[in-house]
Formats: sequence, structure tokens, C-alpha cells
Amino acid sequence: MSAVSITIINAQSDSDVAYVKTIFLEYMSFIEDFLGESLGFQGTDVEFSTFPQAYESLWLAKLGNLPVAACGIKNHKPGICELKRLYCRPAGRGHQLGSKLTQAAINYARIQGYTQMYLDTDRGLTQANKIYENLGFKDIERYYDNPMGCSRYMALTL
Repeated sequence: MSAVSITIINAQSDSDVAYVKTIFLEYMSFIEDFLGESLGFQGTDVEFSTFPQAYESLWLAKLGNLPVAACGIKNHKPGICELKRLYCRPAGRGHQLGSKLTQAAINYARIQGYTQMYLDTDRGLTQANKIYENLGFKDIERYYDNPMGCSRYMALTL
């Protein structure tokens, strides 16, 4: 049995950006079901109607030719970016794609001159939390107006 090739790319072509958007929308459905709440307070209607305008960069993971995972980077404020919407479809799980995508985003952020990367997650998303902790993210105070009390806020010094 041959190993499946893994490709991590900075999504720039129209088709790759469309794959990222589709994966992000699947993430939105998953996370809203998981939380039992809407993420509309984050301005997701505008985010997806003007996609990918809100993002500085988009990252896509493929197994063979199958797009299975994605994440994005948003500029938060000078020197600080935010990792957003990390999600891996069930078909891509077990290949450490979440960690590989996050590492690609971190490398990009460093090259762009960011000094910190922020993110928010839910403590119940144990796999995501494990990825962030293993990459060195540390807990911080809430960094944006979020009405959900269950969120965990983290930062990585780049």
C-alpha cells in the first residue's frame, strides 16, 4: 500500500480559494452544531459574502488531489495576526493536517513580520487544543468582544 501524498499550499487560485471557502462553511456548520450557538456575532455573513476579502492568507491541505483541511490568517492589529477557521474534514483526519496547516500559517506570519499570533477555540475541541498547546500557544485574556463564555483565547509569540 502506498502512502497518500500530503500537500500544504497557500491557496491563491480561484479553485483553491473556493475549496477553502467550502471547508470553512463546513467548519461553520460543525462548530455551530457543536456549540449550539451561531457565530454570527463575528460578522460571518459579510465574511462569506465577500470571501476571501477578510483574510490575509488562506492555507489548504490536500490528500492526493482531495482538499480536506484549511485555515486562514487575518490581520488583527499591527504586529498581531489571528489564526481562523482551522478545520479538517473527516476524510483527512489522522494525518496531522491541523498541526501542519497551523505550522505553515505560523511560518508565513513570521515571514510577514508578525510578532504574535492569536486564536480562539473551545475547550471541548480537545484535538484543536492539543495542536495549539503542542505548538507553544499560551492562554491569554479575551482579545475581542465575544458573547460566548466558553471560549479559550491563546497566543503564540512568533
